[in-house]
Amino acid sequence: MAARPNMLHPERSPEEWLGNEIRQWRTLRGYGQDELGALVHLSGDLIGKMERGERRCLPHHAEALDIALDTGGALARSLVLVNMQVGLRGEDDSAVATAQAAHPSAAFVDSLSPIAVPLIQPGSGPGSSVLPGDIAHVESAAAVLRSWDNLHGGGGLVRETAVAQLRWVRGLTEAPCSSPLRPKLLTAASRLASAAGAVLLDTGEFAEAGRHLRWATALAEEASDWSARAVSFNLRSRLATWCEQYEDSVTLAELGLVRSDRLSPAERAMLNNAAARGHARLGNRQAALAAIGRSDEAYGQVRAAQESPWMSYYDDAQHQGDTGHAVYDLALTGHAVDDALDRLRNAVDGHSQSFARSRTFSRTKLTGLLLVVGDPDDVLPETELAMAEVARLRSHRAVRDLQELASIARRYERHSGLQGLHLQIAATVGG
Repeated sequence: MAARPNMLHPERSPEEWLGNEIRQWRTLRGYGQDELGALVHLSGDLIGKMERGERRCLPHHAEALDIALDTGGALARSLVLVNMQVGLRGEDDSAVATAQAAHPSAAFVDSLSPIAVPLIQPGSGPGSSVLPGDIAHVESAAAVLRSWDNLHGGGGLVRETAVAQLRWVRGLTEAPCSSPLRPKLLTAASRLASAAGAVLLDTGEFAEAGRHLRWATALAEEASDWSARAVSFNLRSRLATWCEQYEDSVTLAELGLVRSDRLSPAERAMLNNAAARGHARLGNRQAALAAIGRSDEAYGQVRAAQESPWMSYYDDAQHQGDTGHAVYDLALTGHAVDDALDRLRNAVDGHSQSFARSRTFSRTKLTGLLLVVGDPDDVLPETELAMAEVARLRSHRAVRDLQELASIARRYERHSGLQGLHLQIAATVGG
């Protein structure tokens, strides 16, 4: 009988949190410690020590593990922020050590976020000012936060980290900053505010998400950064859709498209998708199809090497999923059904594990549409996969999508093999 693996305690320190991530990926891929070690030229014993937080994971280790485990770079991105916070925490920080002993979860959240006590008010000390390294920290934090959000959903540790980072970066924007650095600081802060706003959108904290996303827009406009501005308006439009404010959704997307000549093809496609969602929900079929057509045209012009790193997520799977969600709303009323099915299938097949939540969104929509068009043979396996994926996420939006699927399933349970399906789905989401 195989020995039971040692229990990990990811809440105790950044190192142990990263170790738990390594174990989760290893288990997901079905490797033992020795098997994984052989793939990355390390001993199984060292893999075990990394998982327990007893040995440091170095950058080249994380890169090798990412390749072996096909994580899409998740471990290397996480290591950047973990190492930064280990440095901020310091070996001899007795206050942090005491807090960790008394409240490990809270202390760990702090250790993952750039809010060590001396940095809560970056401009409070005599002569203190923003340095290039501060901006680099904000940029790294925004990138890692986005990757965690895409992989795990916005809840739990991701949400707590986002809120803590927002507190810190608000202080940073009020600190003295030289004129050449100021636009870079504002853009980095806008990116982080957008990433954090997206996290809060995913947790269902819509009012807070809106507040931070409006701030992201203001920062981008002050910096005259059209790309960061477009990202913030895209998220604000999506938030309005989730709040059932569909007129606002269209308006915000169109505001983001102002001076579209200054936007990249991927940014134009992204915003047209947001407009299409609003039009589809309003029942404006021709306007929705026109926006999807503009998105398809813009996506045809995308050259990955010419897009900013912030838009690297917008690949074919993302485009198919975003447009597929808009067409889905039309397909529910009998229009463009085949197009919606094709786009959603392509998204599900194309998304990597790094975008687990996006894949889940598309799979849930695909399953609902299969129910509506009467293709029950494909419904059960897709539903089981959707339920399993939602169970692994901390995402209010994924749960709401699954609840919508349960409502659809209730209407179609007369079909053979679908009886009680809505009850199985409801049990997964606790309602």
